Formats: sequence, C-alpha cells, structure tokens
Amino acid sequence: MIASIVLSAVFGLILLGAVAALVRRRRVSRSGQARTAPPVATRKALETVALGLSVLAAGRTREGRPLPEAHVLVHSGQRLTLRLAGADAHPPTPWTADVSEKEWWVQTALLRRTGKGSDGPTHPYSLTVTLGLHGGERVLVDLSRLRGPIALTGDDDDVLRLAQALISEVVSGPVGTLATVVLVGSAATPSVTDGLSARSARLHTAVTRGEALAVGENKSSAGGHGASALQTLLLGGDSGAAGAGTHARRLFVVTAAQYRNERWGDTPLRGTDALLVLGYIPALEWNFQVRADGSLNTGRLGVLIDTHAALLA
Repeated sequence: MIASIVLSAVFGLILLGAVAALVRRRRVSRSGQARTAPPVATRKALETVALGLSVLAAGRTREGRPLPEAHVLVHSGQRLTLRLAGADAHPPTPWTADVSEKEWWVQTALLRRTGKGSDGPTHPYSLTVTLGLHGGERVLVDLSRLRGPIALTGDDDDVLRLAQALISEVVSGPVGTLATVVLVGSAATPSVTDGLSARSARLHTAVTRGEALAVGENKSSAGGHGASALQTLLLGGDSGAAGAGTHARRLFVVTAAQYRNERWGDTPLRGTDALLVLGYIPALEWNFQVRADGSLNTGRLGVLIDTHAALLA
C-alpha cells in the first residue's frame, strides 16, 4: 500500500514537471520566438536595405526612368528582393529582374561591395519599415504606398508594442532618413512615447489634427533651399500628389478614438504620407491584426508574417 502511494506521488511529480516545462517552452515561444537577431544584426540588415534602395533610386535617375512602385521588400540575408506593383524590365545595376519582371533582386554581398548611393537624400522609400519575419526572412513594406489609413488591431498591449517598434525603426533606422513621424493626441501620451527605443528630431507630437498636418509644411526640400533635380525626384515618387517633389514622407499615428473624433478619414493627405491607426475602425481597406501567437495578419496586403516586428527587438 505504502509503495503504491509513493509510486503514485513520484509519477505525479514527474507529470507536474513535464507540464511546467511545456508551459515554459510555450511562453518562451510566444514572447521570444524571434529574438534570435541581435540589434547589431538588425542594424546591418537595415543598412543593406537602405543601400539597396539608394542604389535603385540613383540608378533609375541616371537612366532617366521613373521610380518603380515598390510593393514588398524581402531581406533574406544573402539576397535583397523587391516585389513591384507591375512588371518592369529595367532594374539599375547591380539589381536584376526575374523572368516575370515583377521582382528585382540583388546579392547583398555584391551590393555592399559595389553599391553606391546618391550624394543627396538616400532614397524616396523612407516609410519602408519591417513588418516582421516570414520563414526567417525580414519582410518590409513602404507604408506610404498603401493608399489610405492602416489600422493596427488586436490585444491593446500587442498593438502598442508593434506600433512602438514601427515608429522607432522609422525615426532611428538608416532606412527612414527622409521620414517624419507625428504622434497625435492620445497617441502622444507616455503610454506610447515611453516605450519608444529612440528619441529623434524627426519624431514630433501634436495635440490636434490641424497641428499635426502643419508639421513639415514649410520645408521646401530635404537639404534647405535650392534642392537639386535628384533631390526633387527622390523626394517625390508620386506623380499624382500635388507638389510631391518638395515633400518628404510623413507618418501620422492616431488612436481609433482620435481618428473618429477628428474625422481623419476625411483628411486629404499627401500621396507621400501614411496614417497609422491604433485600434479597430470598420471598413478600412488596410487592417493589420496582431495575433496572440506573435504572427501578423496583413489582410488585403496579403503578406505573410510569422513573427511581427515587436518581437525582433
């Protein structure tokens, strides 16, 4: 009888230990599943992205060709791949087009060895930001190429952390050198700003929509007076936007309540601007949902993300 009780207790302890180990593994998987890339590796990847975009823009300018409409950028470590909105058979050296002409790619080692960007602003894709990883590859999207507001939905804490990761990358990373981020109203409170990993002169706060829209309005060029033709082209990129050639990129960040109360949906933004909404707004075309498992559902964009950017820091 005693032996049976002891044996049952031993089995119970073993079972409890196995369950505890499984819970620990699941917690690690959810909270740190993509924390395999240290900040140095992340910085190097973003520097490669910035160089690739700079080389692309400078090359197309020299050739007298318009800048391509970038859809998605993928950094796989050894290769940088740009997915275009339409076919284009004329990538600048050292970029190469695939057979569909809808993807351009370049070996990162070759890019770092031979690539030289412009002497002016680096490139016109400054709102290109990391959404996360898919299959171990870094996936980036230019937010200014998505026409209309972009909603971040999901658990409030997860949405906040992802927004902070996106904002921090834009204002402190090497890709977003022409971009300004404006936190508006309740999105400018300490709950948002205290979690940012960087402080930058390109990060602004505003109380109202009118104040936010005034940020950057008086800047005629990235380098002051007398912008070069190259600077003008690089700062443009949207032929349909009035005066786009004199405008740098702006990312406005608002909460869902602010979006509704100040009627941001009726605000005519520049073609080079982007609007990020923290929270759910019905009927928005672009809706990114942060899932509990750390993945990101990009909705209509159709980009697969296994691990969102907030888990990469």
